[in-house]
Amino acid sequence: MKNLISNVSIKILATVLLVAVLTGCNSTPDAADMMAKATDSNVKRVAKMYSIFMKNNGWKGPKNPEQLKTFIGKQNEEQLQMMGIDPSNLDAIFIGEHDDEPLKIRWNLKSSMLGPALPIVFEASPSEGEDYQVGFTGNTVRTVDSQEYQQLWEGKLDRGSKGNANRR
Repeated sequence: MKNLISNVSIKILATVLLVAVLTGCNSTPDAADMMAKATDSNVKRVAKMYSIFMKNNGWKGPKNPEQLKTFIGKQNEEQLQMMGIDPSNLDAIFIGEHDDEPLKIRWNLKSSMLGPALPIVFEASPSEGEDYQVGFTGNTVRTVDSQEYQQLWEGKLDRGSKGNANRR
């Protein structure tokens, strides 16, 4: 019985050591890397900054691009750079990378802290075949087909939001 326990203990210890070696003992994610991955496209960058604007302004979105750009310009420069945003060229983040067309944005949206994720940033043209990238509040990006894209753009799929239909 003692040998059986020793063999099991050795196997468990070996497994734990193997997992530690494979995953790395000090594999804490770097904040800059995490931010860069979370904002690796202009759709994600604009959606993130729009969401931060809402959080800081009573859950109301910016009324227009100028209001959002002014807000972004007041943010910490180092954090903006971690997000891939050049504070001296804010216009660049409002352009889709794959088509060089301006992103479509639903302005003046309203939500709440516990409200649903709202679609806010849209690619102007499809990026993957007939699919579009859409950025939502809450730092989510989804790939959608043209039918869902149109419904999201028109606010027809906003659940529990406060009167956002047809706001752009």
